Amino acid sequence: RSYVYGIVRRYLKLAGIDKGKRGPHILRHTFCTRLHQKGVSPFTIKDLAGHKSLDTTMRYIKIENKEQAEAIDRLEFRIF
Repeated sequence: RSYVYGIVRRYLKLAGIDKGKRGPHILRHTFCTRLHQKGVSPFTIKDLAGHKSLDTTMRYIKIENKEQAEAIDRLEFRIF
């Protein structure tokens, strides 16, 4: 386990991502976020990640500000 942790830490540092104690767990966040960005349903992501709860999966998915803005733009509500 510590061997894998060391490998991931080394590559994160090489990539310029050296914030706190980041380790292999960051890969789970990336996995869930990337699937979500590709339009995969959170329910499917939950199953692929092996989560029992959708709440857990949603904590792993990072929603970008751009994505939030696009969601609001989809609304047909107009003030004027």
